[in-house]
Amino acid sequence: MTNYKNIFGKPVKFLATDPDNAEAEGQIWYNSTAGDFKSIVALEAWSSGANMITARQGVGGAGTQDAALAISGRTYPAPYVTNTEEYNGSGWASGGATSTARIYASTSKNGSQTACFIASGQTPSPPVTSATEEYDGSSWTAGGTVNTARANAIGFGTLTAGVMAGSGPSYNSVEEYNGTAWTTVTPIGTARYTHGGSGLETAGLIFGGAAPGPSNIATTEEYDGSAWTAGGDMNTARNYFTGFGIQSNTTANGGGFPSASNTVKTENYDGTTWTNKPDSANTRWATDSGFGTSGSTGGVSGALSNSLANVSATEEYNKSINVITAAAWSSGGNLNTARRNMAASSSALQTAGIVFGGTPGVPIVGNTEEYDGTTWTEQNDLNTARRDFAGAGTQTATLAFGGGTPPAQSLTEEYNGTSWTEVNDLNTARANLGGCGSQTAALAFAGPLGPGTPVPSRVLNESWNGTSWTEVNDLNTPRSNAGGIGSQTAALAVAGGPGTETESWDGTSWTTVASYSTPRGEGTGEAGTQTAGLLYSGTPNTGDTEGFDGTVWSTRPSMATARSEIGYGGSQTAALAAGGSTPGGGTAATEEFNGETTALNLKTLTTS
Repeated sequence: MTNYKNIFGKPVKFLATDPDNAEAEGQIWYNSTAGDFKSIVALEAWSSGANMITARQGVGGAGTQDAALAISGRTYPAPYVTNTEEYNGSGWASGGATSTARIYASTSKNGSQTACFIASGQTPSPPVTSATEEYDGSSWTAGGTVNTARANAIGFGTLTAGVMAGSGPSYNSVEEYNGTAWTTVTPIGTARYTHGGSGLETAGLIFGGAAPGPSNIATTEEYDGSAWTAGGDMNTARNYFTGFGIQSNTTANGGGFPSASNTVKTENYDGTTWTNKPDSANTRWATDSGFGTSGSTGGVSGALSNSLANVSATEEYNKSINVITAAAWSSGGNLNTARRNMAASSSALQTAGIVFGGTPGVPIVGNTEEYDGTTWTEQNDLNTARRDFAGAGTQTATLAFGGGTPPAQSLTEEYNGTSWTEVNDLNTARANLGGCGSQTAALAFAGPLGPGTPVPSRVLNESWNGTSWTEVNDLNTPRSNAGGIGSQTAALAVAGGPGTETESWDGTSWTTVASYSTPRGEGTGEAGTQTAGLLYSGTPNTGDTEGFDGTVWSTRPSMATARSEIGYGGSQTAALAAGGSTPGGGTAATEEFNGETTALNLKTLTTS
């Protein structure tokens, strides 16, 4: 009698707990605790990624899911842009600008984030360009001139072995690029434009699009480096859509039918047949911003919606045994006292947070509240009620310093989880300052001394050793209402100034490092460490969120409610935002940020 062991060569295992590794894929086991037969199976799905910095359409795309590019495009109906953005799998950061702003250009879709071309495309004047530009991971330089300038063609391949196929004036011409010059080669069989493409110079693919006329087509053609042959037809004819992958595993998404309507439809090509796959969340057209060298792992960003609005949304596509839960902000428990201009500690945990002081309106309060991940609980008040001050430490070992009562104060207090005790003062009284660190090793920096004080006072920096404050080297950039992330010897100073510069502290001096994307003045939220930081909210009220990896800032999903002057804390993947100022006034609302997670796709087997 044939059984599971005969077929697969192994028996059904009896386990008290489910396995936690990918080796269990395809196996069946009996969970003796739950009393169920289980297995791990592959799942295909789209998940949300962080938004682009600049919403746009007609953007070029290239690279892989965790190292992608979004190139040029147009912020419809405003001007064409030269912006390049780089995606690291978590968020977008600014890259080098192209020399020529263009839309509907051809890119080496299977090129890398550090070696890619953009060629031809539509420009404001003249209508199309013949220019090629090459990217090295930081800047664009001039490449070879295409033989036939065009827009709405498709590019695929790599920087030194690329292809541009289709579109006017003949709608079937093809050129190959060797990293230096373009050469006209065998034309495609079916004239088309606004189509999709993927793969390599010797194993490429084009599909769908519009035939001159226009009318949408569903035909596919495969390229072997010298000749084109017919492949299987798409299930849905469409144009102005995107594709990514290789010749034997390509995914297509979005597009028009045939005008400014758009779709969420997804199809996958296995080298022979197109199969419908799970739909994406965002309808989009007028895009070629797909990226990924496998049709099982890739993504898409940008484009236009039905309303002709520019789209900044990013989505990732995965065929995996893991369930991927996208990073996101969600609602937490409300503060007992709605307020703004309070202090908190970026080192406190999301499930063990603390906020203190601030103002619910006219009065200034000393209220202290602790958060357990669900509920805020009132604790003993500060000895001196104040606002616009800074904090450091954890929920049960907190330091509060500076602030205004008004006037500006030098007061320092310690919290032991029950009550506050006044300790040695700052050397320089100040409000609107930044701070970070622990109760026994903290930093206090920036902040004006009071009304009418000179700007240079806003660079002052002091270090706390658990007993007293000592003046140390100043910041490079004057700041007010600055934010602090990290420890006494490895810190970041952000916000509080007219620019977007970040400064890094090594225990001795400050160095100006990467800039973040969204100018946010003051009143920001901070969490994490010097090499894994999170920055969110700020003035004017914003919900924009960015993460820092020690080198660059990149976007993260935005908060539900734009706000400033908040309570904060946590880590880069588990942060907290409480209270603050919103466009509608002060709030008691709390939001929690959780980074992307993956978990094995465990399935309970049934007889149904």
